[in-house]
Amino acid sequence: MAKALALVGKAAFVVGVVFAIVGGIWGGTSVPTNDAVIAILLISGVLIGLLNVTAGEATAVLGAAVALVILGIWGFTPAFAPVMDLSTALGENLIGVVCAFALLMAPAAIIIALKAVISAAQPGEAPSTRGARLETPTTSRTPQPSAR
Repeated sequence: MAKALALVGKAAFVVGVVFAIVGGIWGGTSVPTNDAVIAILLISGVLIGLLNVTAGEATAVLGAAVALVILGIWGFTPAFAPVMDLSTALGENLIGVVCAFALLMAPAAIIIALKAVISAAQPGEAPSTRGARLETPTTSRTPQPSAR
């Protein structure tokens, strides 16, 4: 069963990447407009978030998802004008692909963030703090004898 879920997760990633590239270029405008492509990207993103990302990869995936969303927004600002001046078709296709990747990764990022919050809220072992030692306060400390 675990192998089947891993295979579904990998397939969702591959399908999502292919549809993000093809759908971003094929859309004809700056954003994917085909409802089927958008639905496939969103469903693939949900599967990626549920099946592919481990706790150790969560920070990197969330950072990448935020970067994709920022890049998608950047494409609609005047800062992107030099690319549009170079080639309108290239600029629209580039924005389309980035926005399609953002559509793919946004549901994955939401699920990964929710999993991280739920994991952090569970009682038990505290999450790692990268080598820092957390000491629990004690109610009374006995003075240590000085070494002379």
